[in-house]
Amino acid sequence: MRPPKGVPVYRLIRSQEMVAYMWRYTLHTQSTQIPCAMLFAERLDFDALTRALNIEIARNDCMRLRLTRTPLGIREFFLPEYRLPSVEQRVFTTKEEQEAVLNADAAKALDVFGGRTYRLMFFRAWDGRSGIYLKVSHMVMDAMATFLFFKDLLAVYDHLTKGTPLPRPLGSYEDIVRREQNNPELDARILEQKNKLRERVALDRRPFFCAPNGPKMIDRQAKLLHKPDLDMPFAYSPFRDHTHFLKLRLTHEDSEAITAFVKENRLSAEWVVQLGFRLFLSKINREVNDTMIWVLCPRRKTVAEKRCGGTLASPMPWREILHPEKTFRETLATLAASQLELFRLSDVPFTDVRDIEQKLYHLSIMQTPTSMMFSYLQLNEDAMDGRDFEYVGCDFAHYVMPLYTITMRDPRSGDYVFSYIHRLTHHTDEEIRRFHEGTVKAILAGVKNPDAPLADILKIL
Repeated sequence: MRPPKGVPVYRLIRSQEMVAYMWRYTLHTQSTQIPCAMLFAERLDFDALTRALNIEIARNDCMRLRLTRTPLGIREFFLPEYRLPSVEQRVFTTKEEQEAVLNADAAKALDVFGGRTYRLMFFRAWDGRSGIYLKVSHMVMDAMATFLFFKDLLAVYDHLTKGTPLPRPLGSYEDIVRREQNNPELDARILEQKNKLRERVALDRRPFFCAPNGPKMIDRQAKLLHKPDLDMPFAYSPFRDHTHFLKLRLTHEDSEAITAFVKENRLSAEWVVQLGFRLFLSKINREVNDTMIWVLCPRRKTVAEKRCGGTLASPMPWREILHPEKTFRETLATLAASQLELFRLSDVPFTDVRDIEQKLYHLSIMQTPTSMMFSYLQLNEDAMDGRDFEYVGCDFAHYVMPLYTITMRDPRSGDYVFSYIHRLTHHTDEEIRRFHEGTVKAILAGVKNPDAPLADILKIL
């Protein structure tokens, strides 16, 4: 899509360069889309919602962001105005039909260079609830931006239907894009952070690729390549990136035990879940205590950044050495401090992080020291201003990493929900289920006896 005359054209900012990097190594750009839906207990008026959507497009400038190809690479611009004349509406009679239709749409790539950076659908769910489906390019929104979109859209809808005050203006994503263009201060800060991040990633040894199904891939490739000391497999393949989506819910009893522990000790559930992952990864991967997980850093520090759309999030490599003599509680404190330190270095672009990894560990573009990406979605009961809602993820169909895990506490029930998007060439559904069960077992063992050494927890896994 060509920019209109007189409209400023910008280089991609660093968080968007991550998406462009992934596009270079995949045949399926849908692997960098965010497909999701929100379900609401109330019966929404879809005509009024369409009017609200066009007001939202005017308020939320990332919804007017468009991409273009130039001889110098991908560039972006913001349309001064844009309106959607209509939005597709559907009625679903069964849960299976609803999931099939949404997942089939989620698996289709958006024509981002043809002006289609997102797609919407309004629907009546099989159980009578009202649904809003959004499929958006990661170039345009990250996960936090999607929640902001849903929340602000419903606030505008209330203004139209109930006469409530129009919510205060959103922050400008274009301002952030403009600020990152030719910014020497930011460049100097990134260089300083890169040196610190290199130390965190390097430590004093090479990490071991801890897979959710154990050293199966390492062993197979080591035999095939005649490299008995192989510790990082060739896991990235643009041709074999088909995925399956598994959504597993904890029992209410187990969820309540975790929530009680988190509240009593004033902790983030993210650290508790992540420690469960690390413990079980260690257990099934020759009990190595060196664990590395990519985590998504929101990178929204100011009020304006927290109240704007766009993509600012960036994945960061979180390498943690587990000490068997330390207790579950002590290790959680270590994770809390590590996260604070790591996220202070989050200005370093993903492309630079991959460059650091490849040079430190002498990796090919197809190799990785990390088997999974992890995101924790922090949603509270009032995330949609008192509305009864449910967030629903959809199947990507393709993904660049072996495994992407998204965990959240369902605001409606209080139960923890684990979503696993895994490459079918790397794991089976059954292997992911076993990984989930082992992770939950580690979490529950820790929250029920937080002063137990990690060595004791590892023994029972």
